[in-house]
Amino acid sequence: MPLVSPFPSVIGGTIIQPMKRVVCSLLLFAVGVAIAQEKLAPRRLPSVSKLRSTLLALKEAGASRPALSQQLAEELMSLAEKDCKPSSTVVANFSDELSKALLGKHMTDAQALLLEQSIRDVLRCTGATFTSATSFRQTLLGVGVDTATAQVVTTRLIEIGEEVRGPDDIHVRSE
Repeated sequence: MPLVSPFPSVIGGTIIQPMKRVVCSLLLFAVGVAIAQEKLAPRRLPSVSKLRSTLLALKEAGASRPALSQQLAEELMSLAEKDCKPSSTVVANFSDELSKALLGKHMTDAQALLLEQSIRDVLRCTGATFTSATSFRQTLLGVGVDTATAQVVTTRLIEIGEEVRGPDDIHVRSE
């Protein structure tokens, strides 16, 4: 007994072939979109993740502070924009103070990310140093750095910002 279908064109294949083409076309389109998104997605600079890794490496009390300080300085110089790089001396002073302050301190990934973001903001040619420095200082205090040391390290960060783009404008009221 032959099959009787309420949809004779489905069994005969007249709808299946066009549907295969539609499904294949949609699949190819989806793959193309996924590839395009991957190619157009913003790339993180490798030195940014290196910076966070170095900051997190300072958690280890037995880590080589001079080596990590040097590594920090190199990473900061590589992050600085070409037209407004700070001097290597100012960056080395900051890196030295920061590595002393953070060595052996318990720091979360989120805190390392906040420190990294503040440093990156200060290294940009435009913007205000004060906001980034304030966030940086608060994060240092949250990590367990004492107030006096946090102030010294933050001052060093501000020096980098001043070399990169000059001092922040401070409006003085005349009375």
